[in-house]
Amino acid sequence: MRRSVCGVVLLGVLAVAGTGPAAQAVPGATSPRPASAPSAAGTWTCWWSPTMDDNWHNDALCSDGVRKVRPHLRPADSFITRAELMSSARAWARARNSGR
Repeated sequence: MRRSVCGVVLLGVLAVAGTGPAAQAVPGATSPRPASAPSAAGTWTCWWSPTMDDNWHNDALCSDGVRKVRPHLRPADSFITRAELMSSARAWARARNSGR
């Protein structure tokens, strides 16, 4: 009995490590997970993401699903509110999404 328990545990460890019989591909079998194709960039969206660096101009983080950008918004203003920053961030994303 003890020998079979050790064998089951060993097979489990090998499967988790990706080297056991369960990890081997069977020809013609479908994968439980679809193969992921390289993702294409989507539409830009921005959200509030403060940096805590005392620079209010870069507290928005924007992404198109592939890249993340922290645009420097409203550089002429010495202080900006969260609402002003997010308004500018949405305008920044709209400009990128429209191809400008």
